[in-house]
Amino acid sequence: MPLRPFLPRPFREAGPFDWGARDAVIGTLLPSLAALLLASPGAPADSSRASRDSVYLLPEVRVERERASAARRRLPTAFVTELSPGTGGRALATLSDVIGEATSVHVTQYGGLGAFSTASVRGGSAGQVAVLLDGVPLNSGAHGIVNLSDLPATAVERIEVYRGLTPFELGAAGAAGAINLVTTSAPDAMDARVASGSFGTWEARGTSGLSRGPLSGLLHLGYQGSRGDFRFPDNNGTPFNRADDTEISRANNRFESGTALAGLTFRPAPGLRLSAREDAFEKRQGVPGLGASQALHTRLSLERSLSHLDLDREAVSLWPALRLHTALLGERTRFRDPLAELGLGRHDTDDRLDARHVTLELGWPRLPGGLSFLVTGLGRAERARLHDGGSGRPDPPESRRATLAGSAGLELQPLGEWLTLHAAKRWDRERDRLGTRTLTGAAVTSDFTRELDSPQLGLRAGRLFGFELRSNWSRSERSPEFLELFGNQGSVVGNPSLRPERVEGWDAGGAWSGSAARIGAEVEWAHFESLARDLIIYWPFNASSSRASNISRATIRGEELSARLSGPLGFSARGSFTWQTALDRGPLAFWHGKRLPEQPGREAYVRLDWARGALRATAELHAIGDNYLDRYNSYRVEGRTLVGGSLSAVVLPEALSVTVEGKNLGDSRVSDVAGCPLPGRSVFVSCQARLGAARAEGTRARR
Repeated sequence: MPLRPFLPRPFREAGPFDWGARDAVIGTLLPSLAALLLASPGAPADSSRASRDSVYLLPEVRVERERASAARRRLPTAFVTELSPGTGGRALATLSDVIGEATSVHVTQYGGLGAFSTASVRGGSAGQVAVLLDGVPLNSGAHGIVNLSDLPATAVERIEVYRGLTPFELGAAGAAGAINLVTTSAPDAMDARVASGSFGTWEARGTSGLSRGPLSGLLHLGYQGSRGDFRFPDNNGTPFNRADDTEISRANNRFESGTALAGLTFRPAPGLRLSAREDAFEKRQGVPGLGASQALHTRLSLERSLSHLDLDREAVSLWPALRLHTALLGERTRFRDPLAELGLGRHDTDDRLDARHVTLELGWPRLPGGLSFLVTGLGRAERARLHDGGSGRPDPPESRRATLAGSAGLELQPLGEWLTLHAAKRWDRERDRLGTRTLTGAAVTSDFTRELDSPQLGLRAGRLFGFELRSNWSRSERSPEFLELFGNQGSVVGNPSLRPERVEGWDAGGAWSGSAARIGAEVEWAHFESLARDLIIYWPFNASSSRASNISRATIRGEELSARLSGPLGFSARGSFTWQTALDRGPLAFWHGKRLPEQPGREAYVRLDWARGALRATAELHAIGDNYLDRYNSYRVEGRTLVGGSLSAVVLPEALSVTVEGKNLGDSRVSDVAGCPLPGRSVFVSCQARLGAARAEGTRARR
């Protein structure tokens, strides 16, 4: 059955998919695989035979130890942070706020709600962090850096942050780490939520699920919007002359986004699952530019469709666990600057990206001797089509990237859970067919093939008296993106000879957990180091353009510490602290020894929580040290401390709750990037109604 009629109208009219290929895959591949799996050994016994068996009552078995989460089971030696946006007592939980709580993660924001924002892990660049949505990589040849505000915030149920080592089964090998966003998956949930607050901000979301026998379905709708007209100090473009400073409102900063998510899961037999999901996202916003010279007529819009089709079968005897994951991604980005207000010329772009992604996993989780083995094969095809009707230049030819990858992972537990050894390696073969135009307008197409390999090792030992030790080593590479390779016909000149960035890193640390006298505690510490070679940076090419080149290297080392406390009377606390030094070690004397830009040397997050009966109160502090915006270390950003808090009340038990939250209560006027101010003090109020409770089996995390 064709799927296209069920998508939102923009994707039906303008989506860059090959819909016939999708329908062919669904109509032929999955029925054949389902028949094969159902016929495999391990099918359930005849129910009539089971009903005649004797029934025995066994004594109660109490399990004291909590089962490891899906993220920690996926890579038990790694340092992982897991976050739940809906459980933090926030009235308005943005992804930038929630991800910024994670240890060794720094979020850079170019404005308020809806503005461009990126995440870096352990001092690496944002391009070295793999960002995934339900296990599908969003980094691509056309977009090496993922904008956090372009993600469906209302639908996210859980966030997994992998620091350093990343699991290959997710389909991406981030040089610095990975962030996997898992959308809501409870099939029996029924809830609605609305929030409103400062600067004309609104958020609304609703989720409804239903289960009937082996079939379950889920529907989620979400909306976020804001005028974004906060007040900020304007230095009038003269930072060293305070006499002409004024305070004005942010203009052309309105944004709106909508999310629609639908899922259907079928479980025809124990250990077998077939699921389909569609995630549609649309966002429209103004682009205000720099605070001293605001652009009033620039516009940006994004439309994205992400379709999943998964088939999972659990391991049975010697038959391996099997997972087939297919995904189709389509994006359409339009940008208009008809008056050249941003200083980059007139533009009216309509760029389209589509990607097809297929992953096949075979796993043997219970081999003799405490051995488990996982092999993964991956195929991904990307296509970018660029159009700019306002530049006055002809459009470049279509560009493509085809990736074939395979990985093999071995996990050994010779002493059970007391000792875990991990070894894995991934091989990638990429072929780029890049289309561009010369300064005279002639079309040029170039073919390049590169091979990447990413090995990793890990060790976990414990738990003795609550102590656990972990250590990891990895080497990975980041391929150049299309902009770096073939430019944009304007301010960026392409460099097809670029080599991939190479990063080698290791970490070592430990964790301890215990409880006494009604007080529970968890502490985790790690030391990390990495050496990055062939870093890709932009270098002046002529008076009006720049060109990406492999001319730098960097060393990064640091310490990270996180802790959780739970005490009597409903009090609890958690926090993290990161010390790091990220230095340029390239051959150019005027950069050598300087700090890498946008990487603060100190960052801390502390949160206090109190819950008693129907009331809950939180207080949080986020301190960020100073950093620089450029490689010369000329433009310094002062350190800052932001304070926030919230108060929640349950009006009807397990049915209705109200939350009031204040952000930046000290009204600090700060910015992460010069000329891109962040909002001052703001207040938000939310009301959430739970109309139905999710059953336990419905809240299991999807892989």
